[in-house]
Amino acid sequence: MNIGVIGAGVIGKTLARKFSAAGHNVTLADARGVASIQAIADWANVRAIEVEDVATDVDVLVVSIPFGNIPDLVKTLEGKIADHVVIVETTNFWPNRDATVEAVENGMVNSVWVQQQFGRPVVKAFSNIGAYSLAVEGRPKGSKDRIALAVSGDEQRAKEVVMGLVDDAGFDALDAGLLEDSWRQQACSPAYCTDLTLPELIKARAAAQRETLREKQDLLFSKMQDIGEDYFKIILSGDYPEGFVDHAVDIVREINNMPPRKHTTLN
Repeated sequence: MNIGVIGAGVIGKTLARKFSAAGHNVTLADARGVASIQAIADWANVRAIEVEDVATDVDVLVVSIPFGNIPDLVKTLEGKIADHVVIVETTNFWPNRDATVEAVENGMVNSVWVQQQFGRPVVKAFSNIGAYSLAVEGRPKGSKDRIALAVSGDEQRAKEVVMGLVDDAGFDALDAGLLEDSWRQQACSPAYCTDLTLPELIKARAAAQRETLREKQDLLFSKMQDIGEDYFKIILSGDYPEGFVDHAVDIVREINNMPPRKHTTLN
């Protein structure tokens, strides 16, 4: 397929590289412009392109930018996304980090708000895994303890396309139902960044309690700040010190009363 990825951060660039390695034709765009991401594009073996052009002649458009920047992106791409294009959004709203979004603060599911901004169906995926695990924990289909990712959306055809991309990236895909139910894998739910197998992910989503999400998000934010003031700089850089990611994932699991999990490390 022809895939456009918007956002050259730790998630976007990793997805671009994985999709390219799987044989897809991938372009990568970022608000910083082509020159600023050329080295990233070369690393991912994809073509750098301007945001204004990334929706041209694509089958899938992956949106991996900060949650609050979605409305500006929609304006930039107005009239440029063909009807057949599957839009995938990987975002997570963090009340401690992102600007206030009144509809979300009043209870709207994160991805439902994103879908409203685009005015057309979107698929939520690649949002319940950390950048490090996305980069190094992918395994061939059928592997033991293969991590599973939730895929939510209101159009079955679009979900099936994205579930195929999840498999291409090295993970099992769970059809997680309608977008309205995607709160079950939002930040700090039991399904969020806890590196679960498919059966475990199904149970974790079922155990999610919507009324506790904000409390858990605040708690995680507080615990992460205890790691050090450079925590968020480290997250954005993607250059993780030894043990950093294991510790972060274990905090999420601790908040959800789940045992620690062993992780693969880079050689």
